[in-house]
Formats: sequence, C-alpha cells, structure tokens
Amino acid sequence: MFLNTGHLEEEIDSLLKLIEWPLPPATTSLEFSTHPKKSEFSLINPRSTYVIGEKVKVLIVARDHRGRPKSYGGDFFYAKLHSPNLKAGVSGSVVDNYNGSYTASFIPQWSGETVVSIKLMYSSEAIAILHEKRATRPDKFYFYGYFMKDGKEEEVECNVDLPGQDVCEYYDERYEEKWVCQRPRTLPCDAYRDHSGAGFREVLTAEEQKFFSTYLIDQEISTDAEPLNVLPQRDVIKGRRPCTPRLWTPHPSGFYYQDEWKSLVCSNEHFNDSKKVAKCLSDKMIYMLGDSTLLGWWEYLVKFVPTLKQISLHVPHLPGPLLATDAEHNYLVHFRAHQKPLRMNRISVKELHYISTELDGLGDRQGMVIVLTIWAHFVTYPVELYIRRLRHIREAVIQLLERSPHTKIFIKSANTGHDLPLVNDWLSYQLDTVMKAMFSKLPVTILDVWEMTSCHRIPQFLHPEPIIVKNEVDLMLSFICP
Repeated sequence: MFLNTGHLEEEIDSLLKLIEWPLPPATTSLEFSTHPKKSEFSLINPRSTYVIGEKVKVLIVARDHRGRPKSYGGDFFYAKLHSPNLKAGVSGSVVDNYNGSYTASFIPQWSGETVVSIKLMYSSEAIAILHEKRATRPDKFYFYGYFMKDGKEEEVECNVDLPGQDVCEYYDERYEEKWVCQRPRTLPCDAYRDHSGAGFREVLTAEEQKFFSTYLIDQEISTDAEPLNVLPQRDVIKGRRPCTPRLWTPHPSGFYYQDEWKSLVCSNEHFNDSKKVAKCLSDKMIYMLGDSTLLGWWEYLVKFVPTLKQISLHVPHLPGPLLATDAEHNYLVHFRAHQKPLRMNRISVKELHYISTELDGLGDRQGMVIVLTIWAHFVTYPVELYIRRLRHIREAVIQLLERSPHTKIFIKSANTGHDLPLVNDWLSYQLDTVMKAMFSKLPVTILDVWEMTSCHRIPQFLHPEPIIVKNEVDLMLSFICP
C-alpha cells in the first residue's frame, strides 16, 4: 500500500482543521462588514525599480462601510501581478494578520511595467454566512427523481438527505453513501429510473443577501500605488526539471506570458501543432472521469486534433460516456461524469457511475492514463460528504497502481469561476485544499490549475475560455510526454 488511510473520523478532523477559517467574533450588520472601495492597499518599502524574481510585498487594510479599520481578519482576497499589453499574469499570496490587515506577496516573472491587483472576493462576514449554510442547508440545490412503471411516471424531489420527509432511501454499503427521494404517491421505490438537476432554493434571508451584493464581491481594492517597473534578471536561471509525478509545487506555480503558461514546477511544453498532440497520445488510453470542467479538456482535444474522431454512444453529452478514437495514431480519449450529486439534464440513473467503480474495472493495461476531478458539484454540501467520496476514490487509485504500476494518474484541481452567492470560489478553494492534502502522498500528479484561471487576463468563468483550457491540457501533455 502507498498510504495508510487511517480512521475516517481522525482524518476528517485533521482535514477540517486544515481548512479552518477565521470567522467574525460575532454576528454583525452590513455596515460593519468589509467594503472594497473603503479598503486600500499600499506597497511596503516601495522602490523605483524591481528585478525579476525578487519578492514584492503589499499591505492591505480592510475597512468597513463607514471607512473604519477592521479589527479582525477572515476576508478572502485574490492577488495578482499583470501586464495587459504583454498578456502576462502571475498570482500572489495573501497572509491574514488577524487584525484587519493582510500582507500580499508577489514574485515578478517578466520585465516591464507591471500592475498590482488586489480583489476582495468575499468579506469575512459573507464567509460566516457561507460557512453556516454549507453545514446546515445541504438542500439549497435540489434534484428531481423520475419514477416510471406500467406506463405511469412521477416526478419527486431527491437529495443526499430530506430530513423529516417520507422517502425512498438508496444506500450504497460499499461507498457508505445515501441518496433519498420523496416517496412517490403511487409507484414503488424500485421504479426510480432517471435523475436530473432541478434548481436552487433560496436559503438566504433578505438581510443575508445584502452581503453578496455585486458591489461587494469580486471587487478591486483601492490604491495609490503606481505600476511596478520591473527589470530583467542579471543571472539567467538554469533549465527546469522534466515534468514527472510528485514534484513540489512552489507559489506561484507558474505565470502567463503572451497567453502561454510558463510552469515553475517543471519544464512544460506547448503543443501548438495537433500532430504533436497525436504523437504524444499515440498508443495510449486516456480515461477522464469527473465533472464538466474536465469535459472541457475532452472537447478541446476532439476539436483540436483532426484525426481524433468522436464515436457516438447514443447518450447525452453530459454525463456521457463519451468516446473519441484516433485510428491513425492508435489511441482513445474517454470521458464519463461522476456519480450523484450531479447538476445536469435528465439521464438514466444507470448511466451514473462512481469514479471508484470505474477505476476498479480497469486492469493492468499498457499506456493507460487516468485523469480525475471532482469538486464543483460538492461545494453546497458539508465537507465530510466530500471527504468520504474522496477516500473511496483514493483507495481505488491505490489498488489500481498496485495492479498497474505504470499507469499515469492525474488529479485536476479545482478552478476559479464559481460566482453564485452560495456556489462560489471560497467554497471551491476549501474543497481544493482538502483534495490536495488527501492525494499528496500518492505517486500521482496533481495538475494545479487554480492559478491558471485566477491570474489570466480573461474574466474568470467556471468553464474557462479555450486559451486557458489549451494551457491546462498542454500541462497535462507535458507530464505524459516529458
């Protein structure tokens, strides 16, 4: 075994401790919450010039709606350096000083005029609401179950739990997961046939909704700081390492320059020629299992490589399964969505498989590449549910590597772009932290795409623009063909 999984409760406790977040000392009104236009940042020890590779620090002072300095932390910021004309960007890191101030650090990666950007994504007061709703209202997104028998059909609400209701319960003993649907009026529980997403239930009070007003979230912080004048390095950095599993990921993990991602983890390649992609994937079987942010990778490859042709399996595009093959170069690319909870159009419940089940069905095959991601559909639920799902996936990964040690396994991280009040980047960031911790000791490659979406010049979307997807896929290919 590669990892001693330990006891579930002990691991849950340690992971929850890892993502603990400083919450306000008490429930407060809107006027005492952080206001982006009243808050400000300034350079620490500003200079007329900087050099590539040296650290630049910024002090952020959070202020409330009346302009008064905050006395506690917990705000969620994004920080980056960028040069729009150079199509360049790099993420910074933010440290909470727990007194209403924050220190942001940056490492410039290119020469020329460079702008510092600090965005308040969510105030600590808004995060306190998110924290409470995640734990107590897993029903904020709900689903439909469709029951059919003898020509009759009934539609009912379904979810991981429906407290106090008369339900049909579907419990998977192997994966320790429960799914329930309201009991149909006339049809039996075994008539459950189809599943679909339904919608969001309003669980915020009128007062709570004010903390998520558009003028308060995802907003630039004010500053009098001038753009940085960055000079080239005198000493040229030596070549980076080949892209192989279990490499340490620094911060920043890379940067954009002329819209190309330059990894600081390893020497990544840019696959601008479809023939180069086909050659890299030759004689391989690529299995992509996860959500629609990974489906975007499958779609990119099919569109970019002319010889890679989709074979219709006569199923909906999401959840799939989808299959594309390249007979000329002898490889295939397969995609399948993960099991419920899954927000999607109506589909047979038989088409929804656990990632663990899919992995358990794979033997020792030459040229096998597995790409996994699972997070976007779990942000509305208590973290414990997510941890339980990941533990079973992790165990299946361990067993697969024991059967097939040459298999390359990639874990795609979360990306930014969740922008609904109760489905957002702070929740995604929490799950992403958990995922990285749970897989960090395995001989797998974690493809950290969080920064690849957070520091690009294009506004953030849950499903990134093609230029970002290309860079993400190119990073994966760099590990497949280092």
